[in-house]
Amino acid sequence: MHWLAEAGTWVWYMIWAVVLLCTSLLVYVGLSGNFVLVALALIYALATGFRHIGWHLLVLLLGIAVVGEVLEYLIGILYVAKKGASKQGVGGAFVGGLIGAALGAPLVPIAGAVLGSFVGAFLGAILGEYWHQKRLEPSLRIGGHAFLGKLAAILVKHALGLVIVALILRATWPG
Repeated sequence: MHWLAEAGTWVWYMIWAVVLLCTSLLVYVGLSGNFVLVALALIYALATGFRHIGWHLLVLLLGIAVVGEVLEYLIGILYVAKKGASKQGVGGAFVGGLIGAALGAPLVPIAGAVLGSFVGAFLGAILGEYWHQKRLEPSLRIGGHAFLGKLAAILVKHALGLVIVALILRATWPG
């Protein structure tokens, strides 16, 4: 009967791992998946009396989530600037991303904020760059770079989410 209890522990651990991995994917639909991961770790810690997850780990996980948000912002802006965007193009990408996310959220269920932020960054960069250069071709190129910068930013943020998942799973390993 002991093996049955141990098997049950591993089944629950695998379910926990799937929940964490699925939660990490929330960054692709515009939700704060990394902060939800931290919240799940906190709930686990509270439920187990901080036996496996302590305050030090929770603070580390929160720090990683905050770094993810900062990097998402910086990569989205710095990438397009490095690719030759003017201040107007960079500003347009940033403001366009915010407006696109706000407009996309109610229009497309679940993924609207992210899709809107991509489209908004693209269009905002084009408009900002066109305002500065009065030429369409370089404005479209900068818009493409704003789109790619946004994509790179989300990928980095998800990679940090996977680090959070790995740290939680390591701390809660049943062995």
